[in-house]
Amino acid sequence: MKKLIYISMALLVVSCSSGGDSTEKKVSNPEKAILVSPENNSECFEGQIISTEKSTVTFKWSAANFTDSYDVNVKNLNDQTTKLYTATGTSLDIDIDRGTPYSWFVVSKSKKSTSTATSDTWKFYNAGEGVTEHAPFPAEIVAPSYNEAVTVSNGKVTLDWTGSDVDNDIESYEVFFGEADPPGAFQANIQESVLNDVSVSPGKTYYWKVKTKDSQGNISNSDVSKFTVN
Repeated sequence: MKKLIYISMALLVVSCSSGGDSTEKKVSNPEKAILVSPENNSECFEGQIISTEKSTVTFKWSAANFTDSYDVNVKNLNDQTTKLYTATGTSLDIDIDRGTPYSWFVVSKSKKSTSTATSDTWKFYNAGEGVTEHAPFPAEIVAPSYNEAVTVSNGKVTLDWTGSDVDNDIESYEVFFGEADPPGAFQANIQESVLNDVSVSPGKTYYWKVKTKDSQGNISNSDVSKFTVN
């Protein structure tokens, strides 16, 4: 009988002590927002005109779970300047230049987590007065990505990028490539957004950018990217 009592008491102690951590709550990290407008690769006519140089455009995105606020990053693709805005809702009115290409993305943030989530990056052209044709958007470097360490087996690397234009009239690309920054002209009149079999050497750092030209003679330049060969 005494043995049975001791066993019951031991089980009671175990059951009481095992629940000590049950009050801990798992923190959920903010999720990625989905952009809504201005739409990607489009011309934006929806802004409220302030002057011949400026208009107010409403940036919209979907609500992201576990998010308290959003950082809205808006980049002028002509002068490469970026401005940061903070919002607690899912839209924000921002004054931007007319007749100018922009890119933008949203970062979801939470007071309960140090983690953040970044949306896709969209590009658009903010309509200007009397503009009938548009320069291409600056090409986006895909691979090798910025500061990437590349391993090659045959001394060759493939340069890959994406190009887009509101008018859909991209005519050609020109690649600037080399060990100097800024890189010099390398190959022109490229029809596809890829350049294969570019010779590289181990232990060296290379810089490159892409110039995009459309059928009207308008041009745009990507940022300079760099990579190192292992």
